[in-house]
Amino acid sequence: MPSFASNFANKHVLITGGSKGIGRSIVEAFLTEGANVSFCARTIRGDEFSLFKGAINGARAVGSAVDISSPEEIKSWVDKAAKEFGRIDSVIANASPLIGEATAEAWENSFRADILGLVTLIDASTPFLEERVKASENASLVVISSMAGFEARHPVAGSPYSTFKRAQATLAKDYARKLGALGIRINSIAPGSIENPNITLPDGTVQLSQYQIVKRDNYPFYKSLLDAVPLARTGVPEEVANTVIFLASGLASYINGANVVVDGGMSLFF
Repeated sequence: MPSFASNFANKHVLITGGSKGIGRSIVEAFLTEGANVSFCARTIRGDEFSLFKGAINGARAVGSAVDISSPEEIKSWVDKAAKEFGRIDSVIANASPLIGEATAEAWENSFRADILGLVTLIDASTPFLEERVKASENASLVVISSMAGFEARHPVAGSPYSTFKRAQATLAKDYARKLGALGIRINSIAPGSIENPNITLPDGTVQLSQYQIVKRDNYPFYKSLLDAVPLARTGVPEEVANTVIFLASGLASYINGANVVVDGGMSLFF
């Protein structure tokens, strides 16, 4: 029986929205497993992981500024990343513009990023993932959805966030039929209340996370989420990242089209 290991050493993983929050923890988790990472965000400084010392086997993270609502930018990034490391083994679709306004413009912008951007990312990555399958290696995608898409807990009613987060999980299930026939797995994760920490930049500046801003400015909403969790605590990004590592790796070789809930039991009736 093979050891309980991810076997990501010297592999290459693409991660959208990898500069902060859950995405940042996912990048660090893969570096800890020895995988090279290409990550993108709306803005990139270039020193996002300069203070991280957990990478093994010389694994490195390369960041690129990408607008996930732009098909051209996504395709260019995927091609560039594949050329940089010579392969793509796994793709983690984590980025979301977190548009909370209940306006027609917000719905259109969110659709372009959360849905069309996701479809473009999957389609652009598929040929490279097929190459791993042909080499009898693991090839997978993981989509980061949200429990807000299943229980409509977003603080702004009528905004696109909840609807499109649900749509992302459904899209992953549908693509599981298409990609599964090619030997590529795709699954989604629905995190619950994950308390992203603030980030201390290399120059000592503290960058507040969206979660900490909500906790500060709308504490009653934060408390309502906390009270709904049987474990009586919020989650941390590393707990989502650990789930990503499992689903993306060969350890989950027969898991395809699943939506894994990581919420401390908040959605016991889901």
